[in-house]
Amino acid sequence: MNIIKRGLIVLLISLLAIWGVAFIKVNYVGHAYAPVSDGQLAEAKAYLSSQMTPTPDDFQWSMIETAPGVSLRTGLLEHPNPKGTVIVVPGFTGAIEMIMREISMIHAAGYRVASIEYRGQGMSYRPLKNHPEKGYVEDYNTLGSELALFAKKVKQKRSPLFFFSISKGAHITMRMAAEQAVDVTAFALIVPMIKINSGEFPYENLRTISSMMTKVGLGAAYSPGGSAWPGDEMVFGEATDCNANPDSAQAQSALFAINEKLRTKSVTYKWLYETTNSTEKLLSSEFIAQIKQPVKIYTAGIDSLVSTDAAEKFCDSLAQCEAVHYPSSRHCITRENYELYDGIINDAISHFDHHAE
Repeated sequence: MNIIKRGLIVLLISLLAIWGVAFIKVNYVGHAYAPVSDGQLAEAKAYLSSQMTPTPDDFQWSMIETAPGVSLRTGLLEHPNPKGTVIVVPGFTGAIEMIMREISMIHAAGYRVASIEYRGQGMSYRPLKNHPEKGYVEDYNTLGSELALFAKKVKQKRSPLFFFSISKGAHITMRMAAEQAVDVTAFALIVPMIKINSGEFPYENLRTISSMMTKVGLGAAYSPGGSAWPGDEMVFGEATDCNANPDSAQAQSALFAINEKLRTKSVTYKWLYETTNSTEKLLSSEFIAQIKQPVKIYTAGIDSLVSTDAAEKFCDSLAQCEAVHYPSSRHCITRENYELYDGIINDAISHFDHHAE
């Protein structure tokens, strides 16, 4: 019995030591951005040159403070005679520079256009000071309330307000729509992250593991397979699970090579924990009942990152929702086929025009 008891004590001490090392590494070890050589930088600039829509000269950059020490980067493109205001909300890891195509096209159609980088990406506040590249969510209610604060700031009196929201940005937008008192006329949601796609790994197991890791103080650790940018070897011109077009698949990675401050790559256990909890709330009948405005969603048929079925079922449950499906597209529909995506943007503009009247 003494041998067994001693063995259990040694095992417990070993487990505590492993946990302690992991806790210190996750929460206190410093961060360094991956270096980029002159050759890689030149390659990134050449690759990106045909992928980026130029920022309009009169685009107004600004920072808004939503809490002490929390500043979020925003932008606004005014219009002399606007039909209304459209807020473009980027997806996970997105920076405003990457959605200038949407901003420019919507503006050309007669709208004021605003955008915001929510906490954790772009040039906005990063919750993990010692690991700014990690995908980390403190709370979706906070993200939704800050988006509402921005929406109320940019909305003009007696003028309609619309949202064009992408992936995770669509999730935050729907949380805002259900929980915050914002006067929105209509929404367009692009490959909305209503629920993440866990692939062959059981979704409920993912919830359990991310909950456990968060509750033992390791929520800031990368989930399996996660890493800082670039992860593997820096390569330009290869198709990915998110984007089948090699000419544009690494556009965001090229931008990250040029500006390290914009980098966000992989998710943490806390990100997964908060996202799966938020999904459960978002899919509840109580939440769905609060979203009464017209919604139009655009889904991809080959989406390995978000659940298309969940997004379409969510749409079916809403008071006013129409779904448009693109069976051959992947999740990065915003960059995979620009002709197809321009059609989506124009269709969303028609949706806004219809409800602006």
